[in-house]
Amino acid sequence: MYIAPAVFFAVFASLFYVPGFLDTPLGLLTPRELLSQTLFAAFGLIALAALARSIECDPIWPWRPGFRRTLDWLRRRPL
Repeated sequence: MYIAPAVFFAVFASLFYVPGFLDTPLGLLTPRELLSQTLFAAFGLIALAALARSIECDPIWPWRPGFRRTLDWLRRRPL
């Protein structure tokens, strides 16, 4: 399942968020803020890529055939 890495990387990216980053001129950024925001962007993009892969492959989304099969199995209906 790809949804777990998407959530994991999104939570990890939130640790590096710098409030007011876009309002601060680049010349006034400290190296720590710049590194934090770079890591935030990188982990955010990884989270988005994992979410896109999850939407494409995981059976937990309602429009996927695997979701309907799993739901029917949970309701004890024949396939």
